Amino acid sequence: MRRYLTLLYLTVIFNSILLCQDPEKLLSEAKTKMKTGDLRYADSLLQESLKIDPSFAPSIVAQSELWLRKGSLNKALEFASRGVQLDEDSRPWIKEMESLNSTMVNAMQNLKQGLKDLAFKDFESVTKKYPYFPQPYYNMGIIRYKEKDIEGTAYYAKEVLKIYPEHKKAKVLLKNVIKLFYNSGNKAYKRGDLEKAITQFQKAVEYDNQYFLAYYQLGVLEKKMGNSDQAISYFNKAIDIKPDFHKAWFTLGTSYEADNNLDSAIVKYSAAIEISPGYTKAYGNLGNVYRLKEDYISAKDILMTVIQIDPTFSKGYYNLGIVYSDQELYLEASEQFKKATEYDEKNHDIWHRYATSLNSIEDWGNASLASQKCIDLKGKFGGGWYEKGVAEMGRGNKTRALKYFDEANKYRNFRKVAQDKIDRIKNPLKYQK
Repeated sequence: MRRYLTLLYLTVIFNSILLCQDPEKLLSEAKTKMKTGDLRYADSLLQESLKIDPSFAPSIVAQSELWLRKGSLNKALEFASRGVQLDEDSRPWIKEMESLNSTMVNAMQNLKQGLKDLAFKDFESVTKKYPYFPQPYYNMGIIRYKEKDIEGTAYYAKEVLKIYPEHKKAKVLLKNVIKLFYNSGNKAYKRGDLEKAITQFQKAVEYDNQYFLAYYQLGVLEKKMGNSDQAISYFNKAIDIKPDFHKAWFTLGTSYEADNNLDSAIVKYSAAIEISPGYTKAYGNLGNVYRLKEDYISAKDILMTVIQIDPTFSKGYYNLGIVYSDQELYLEASEQFKKATEYDEKNHDIWHRYATSLNSIEDWGNASLASQKCIDLKGKFGGGWYEKGVAEMGRGNKTRALKYFDEANKYRNFRKVAQDKIDRIKNPLKYQK
């Protein structure tokens, strides 16, 4: 692309020479290009005009202005001096440049002495007279940066790049500021200030519409707040910018899974795996989606694959256990849940599932131990108490079982089954056949 543009510039210049061979016309066109910000093309035109007439002072003065637009006052002074040596009519311009240089030097001295407000006013006065000179905007941005005014810094860095997109220091400054917006958003998210987090991430993409990480975080926030459509839009934006961003594909899949759009979830999880074959979370979720679709063969294949990739991946064993449970293969399920507890022993839900599968195969002793582990990890979860009651009831300890069912009865999700067990213990004749 760069080579193509270079050839295009050369072609246009060549045509101009053939048509006119007139340095004044080339100068006029160069000035027009400078005003539109096309400094590279303007520079080429000025150089061509000087090839035709090396003593053409107006083009040398125009090169001085060109350097000013690039932010180099020293170069602007150099070419202004060359211009006046060739033509005294150029003296007003060099006087302007010398006056400008004096103002800039005074402003920098004020800045070094800690007189930031005075320096800022000096730089601001320069921008009013020379709005196309990027350096004072950059210095104003640095002042705002030192004041920790992130938004002010971003504004002035952006102003510099509007004038001269190739300004290296301004690019670095803007990049650093965008990172500050992004990091500030992450900090706000961690402390639970979602509104502030959204504002900061939106600022990041306002100043860099290609900042895919900020779009991704916006998607995460919208998903957390239950705004599925907006979340999906942000994830897709991140993927448009960076198609190989596997985490965006994965999280997009979780959004579709939450919406019960399982076919789309499969496509997104599969894309994440294709991009990053070792990304175990995508395998775990993909296996679970196949289970939800009752495609147990595919679910098992995916989950067996992820366990081979990472034998310590607890969720792989956990989801495989659920696949077996759904098919009432409780012995196989218990084996998988047991493996899951070995690699995630602090997860109360795994212990609950393990206890349930053990009760289903009437392994009352181990079921009692597993359910107790669940209770120890999360005492305010009815599932552990319920399975503990089932295990003790299976062992013939009805008094103990009743105590555990009474505890499970406190929790809405397990109230119905707990009350059924309580009634069976208290009124056994009702259930005799």
